[in-house]
Amino acid sequence: MKNKKAFTLVFFLTAFCSLFFMFCNDPDADAEFTEDNPASRAQLGKGLAEKHCQSCHLLPDPSLLDKQNWQLALELMGPRLGIYAHNGRRYRIYTDIAQNNYPDKPAMNSWDWQNIIEYYAAMSPETLPAQEKPKDISRQMPFFSVALPPKLLVSAGNLASLVKIDTTVKPARIWINRTSSTNTLLLLDGKMNIIDSLNGSGPIVNLEPDANEWMACKIGTDLLGNNARNGALMRLKVVNQKIQAAPKPLFDSLARPIHVAYADLNGDQQKDYLVAEFGNMFGSLIWMENQGRGKYIQRTIRSLPGASKTVVQDVNRDGRPDIWALFGQGEEGIFLYTNQGNGVFTEKQVIRFPPTYGSTSFELNDFNQDGFPDILYTCGDRGDGIPQLKPYHGVYIYLNNGKNEFSKAYFFPINGCVKAMAKDFDGDGDLDIAAIGFFTDNQQPSEGFTYLENKGSLDFQPYALPLETGFKRALTMDLGDINGDGKPDIVLGQGFMGNKSIGDKLPLCIALINQF
Repeated sequence: MKNKKAFTLVFFLTAFCSLFFMFCNDPDADAEFTEDNPASRAQLGKGLAEKHCQSCHLLPDPSLLDKQNWQLALELMGPRLGIYAHNGRRYRIYTDIAQNNYPDKPAMNSWDWQNIIEYYAAMSPETLPAQEKPKDISRQMPFFSVALPPKLLVSAGNLASLVKIDTTVKPARIWINRTSSTNTLLLLDGKMNIIDSLNGSGPIVNLEPDANEWMACKIGTDLLGNNARNGALMRLKVVNQKIQAAPKPLFDSLARPIHVAYADLNGDQQKDYLVAEFGNMFGSLIWMENQGRGKYIQRTIRSLPGASKTVVQDVNRDGRPDIWALFGQGEEGIFLYTNQGNGVFTEKQVIRFPPTYGSTSFELNDFNQDGFPDILYTCGDRGDGIPQLKPYHGVYIYLNNGKNEFSKAYFFPINGCVKAMAKDFDGDGDLDIAAIGFFTDNQQPSEGFTYLENKGSLDFQPYALPLETGFKRALTMDLGDINGDGKPDIVLGQGFMGNKSIGDKLPLCIALINQF
């Protein structure tokens, strides 16, 4: 195969390490090594794993996956290391990228690779424990009334890739992107009646107000993971209750963009755009430097895929906007990029997560009211080809000690959790949490939506939707005052991707109207 040129750095930092950093534990055994002893080979594998990965990644414990799924993880990782077959078994490679993007030569010989396999076979459990909820979940929603959409928005196989409550106008409106055989962006009134619609070539997954317009992130032509660069940022506006799209994207050829923010990042009094490319094998955290007159130069902050959300904030109060960013895949974690001026940022990883976590969302909220931003974080992505339910998936709160050093203060397990948002829903002065699950446990239908009422001191009481709502699981959610009563409401976007021939008629979205 040919050399990778500029891709080499990105690929090896991501591909060589992204699954490889799963190789770490610390079994305290001083056995003599013999080549035919599996225990000895496992210890050799441990050393090899530490040698290859601990310099650039958090070393997660082998207990994070069971034996069967470690085998699957290693098979998925093999081609990234130039190992395309082992012991007569061919490993799967991506077919939607040029094959010269894979290494020319294996990173190790077959003997060393087998030692690593032996290590994970020896040190991982047969099965992972099931999640244990700290409190029983009540299958009722006593603090919200459930509003279902009109029949036009109820059908088999509905999937919403976006919901957004538009409070820039009164009465409020709701944006929702329906993804099925076609992709349609819908504009609804507060009762979820359709005002207008716009057909598109791919799912919109993020929508942010931008002056008197909207900036939409089109992830590409397909929600599912791929290596295409057909994502785009599109301008939209509403004129006389009609959605109008700009004739061409503001930016295109993006690697699965899923979030956009904007600020004057370099102090030149021009609005720049910050784009999180989640990507797959490719992707970066980038910003589009505004040159004026509609011209932009692309700048890279971090040239690795997995960027999923950013928050722009002047953290050190020096008058320059800094960036908080969440990355999944590879080196998962929350990063703080401090603006040094002139478009230069310094990086600090404030929280690191093992790659098995599948990071999905974060917010900055002051949970203990000490004046410093805490972090509300969720993990639960299982779209990486490893379908295992994991007891550590769910909602986390990390408290800030005032120096942007964070410690875990709360965890509520939710299989397949993809988003959490905090708000004082009940008006008692503390923050409650709304959370959704997409990659959920089919045996626990309550995980599609969980409401965590804060009883004080981070003691939360969980509630879930009544079964009769027909809501299966959620891919997207937003908060806002829909009915103008001054209280935050919730809109959930259906995330069911099952067989479209099922008899269930599923609502594309539901609204939870605050009754506190």
